[in-house]
Amino acid sequence: MPDMSKTTSTIDHSRPRPRYDLVFIFLIGFTALEVATSYLQSSLKVPALIALSIVKASLVVLYFMHLKFDSHLFSILFILGLALILPLLLIMTLVMPGL
Repeated sequence: MPDMSKTTSTIDHSRPRPRYDLVFIFLIGFTALEVATSYLQSSLKVPALIALSIVKASLVVLYFMHLKFDSHLFSILFILGLALILPLLLIMTLVMPGL
């Protein structure tokens, strides 16, 4: 049986712990902004909602899925996927305004 008393911890104590409670409060605030924006009668409503949802999704991915603390390759893949989906979202929004 291996000696467990000589194992070392792999936790990196050099960087500060993320403040998940603050991120959660920001997510609540952005959700409140989305709800308030949905009641506007403006042509900027849809772009504003898309921008708010991108910010919220980025916060969730960066902090709660720990992308901020992983390899930069994962960040590049996330940004590439986001850059590829944005034109599709905008085209769908412009072509199908009644949905």
